[in-house]
Amino acid sequence: MASSPKRLPPPFALPPTRRHKPLPLPPPEEVKARLYDHPEAQRIRSGQLGEWFTTPLSGGEWTEWGRHAKPDRIGMTFMAINRVSANPEPTNEPARRLMHSRYIKTHRMIPPELEEKIAPKYGTAREMDRRDQVWIEHAAELTEEALDRQLRPARQLRWEDMAPIPPELERAFDQFATYVIQALYLCSDASGPWNGLIHYGFAEVKSYLAYELFDYNLMAGLLRKRVMANGGGMGVQIDSLGAGLIEVCNESSHGFVGEVERDFAAVVYAVDVLFNSLLLAMARLGQAGARCRFDRQVMTQLIQDCARHVSFGCRRMSFYLRNCPDREEAAVKLHLTADRLEPMQTEHHLLNPQVLEPLAILLGGGANAAAQGMSMLREFWPQIAADYLARLDSIGLSRRDRCLIPARAPF
Repeated sequence: MASSPKRLPPPFALPPTRRHKPLPLPPPEEVKARLYDHPEAQRIRSGQLGEWFTTPLSGGEWTEWGRHAKPDRIGMTFMAINRVSANPEPTNEPARRLMHSRYIKTHRMIPPELEEKIAPKYGTAREMDRRDQVWIEHAAELTEEALDRQLRPARQLRWEDMAPIPPELERAFDQFATYVIQALYLCSDASGPWNGLIHYGFAEVKSYLAYELFDYNLMAGLLRKRVMANGGGMGVQIDSLGAGLIEVCNESSHGFVGEVERDFAAVVYAVDVLFNSLLLAMARLGQAGARCRFDRQVMTQLIQDCARHVSFGCRRMSFYLRNCPDREEAAVKLHLTADRLEPMQTEHHLLNPQVLEPLAILLGGGANAAAQGMSMLREFWPQIAADYLARLDSIGLSRRDRCLIPARAPF
C-alpha cells in the first residue's frame, strides 16, 4: 500500500483566532446627551472663538504671519514660498513629533518629553525624521518639475493620430508595453509604502514621492490604453521581473514594525538608481524601435519619467552618503545591495527573451529582421553598463571594480 505524501509545514505559524464578545454600547440617547454636554459643544454654543484666533500673531504659537509669497516665472511654487519662509529647508536636528514641525510650533504647555509620549516616533507617519534619511538637494525644483511634466493621456494625447502598424510589429510593441507595465507596477508597489513614514517637515520630498507614484500608474494606464486601442492586446506576463527587488525592500522595512531603523537608502538605490536606470535604457530602445509617431511620443514621456526618477535616486544617494552618521558603513550596505541585485536584474531583466525579442523585432522592422535588431541590442549594451557606472561615480559610490553587470552583452 502506497504511503500518503508527506505534508509540508506551512511557511508561517499563525496563532488561532478567537471570537471576542462585543462590549455593550450605551443607549443612543445617552451618547447624544454626552455629546451635547461636551465642553467644546458648550463653548461653541456660547459664541466664544478658540485659541487659534486669540493667540498672539507675533511671539505666540502662530508662525510666519505677514508673509507675502509671490509667484515666480513658473507660478506659485515651493521655491516661491520658501523664499519668504522662516524655515525654507529642514534642519539637521531630528524633527519634533508634530506633523508639520518645520512650519508650526509646539503648544507652550507641552514639554518635549510629554510631546514624545503623546506622539511616539515608531509606528507613526513620522519615523524618518532626519535630513540624512530622506532629504535631497534642490528638492523643491525637482518636485515642481515632477508635477509640471505629468501627462494626462486621456486628454492631452491625440489618440486619433494613432496609426495602425503591421500585426507582427503591433504584437512586439504590445509585448514590450506589457513588460513596461509590469515594471512600473513593481516600482509603485515597492516604493509606495515608504512615503507614509517620512516626516511632514520634508514636504517637498513627500510630494515628489507621491508624484513619482503617480508617474508609474499614469504611464501604466497609458500603455494599457495604447495596447487596447490599436488592434492588439496585453502580452504575456513576465515572471521573476522583480529579481530580488521586493525582497530587498521588505528586508529594509523590517515589516514596518518594531522600534528599528528603516533602511530607506537601500530601497531608493534598488528602485530609483538601479531598476529605473535599466528601465530608462529600455525606454530609449523602445523609442528607437517605435514604428509610428504616436508610439514615439509615448516612449518619450516614459524616458522623461524614468530620467527624473533616476535623478531623484542619485540626488538622494549623494545626499545620504555625504550626511549620514557613518559613511563607510552606509557604503558597505549599498555595495552589498548592489552585489545582490545586479546579477539577478541582469538575468531576469536584461537577458529576458520576453523583453529582448520584442525589442529586436521593433528595432529590426519585423520578425524576419529580429537578428538585425538583436545585433543593435548587442551594440547598445555597453552603454547601459557605462551609464549606470557613471551615475554611481556621481553619487560617490564607485563600483567600476566590482560591478556585476557585464560590460559587454553576453549574447
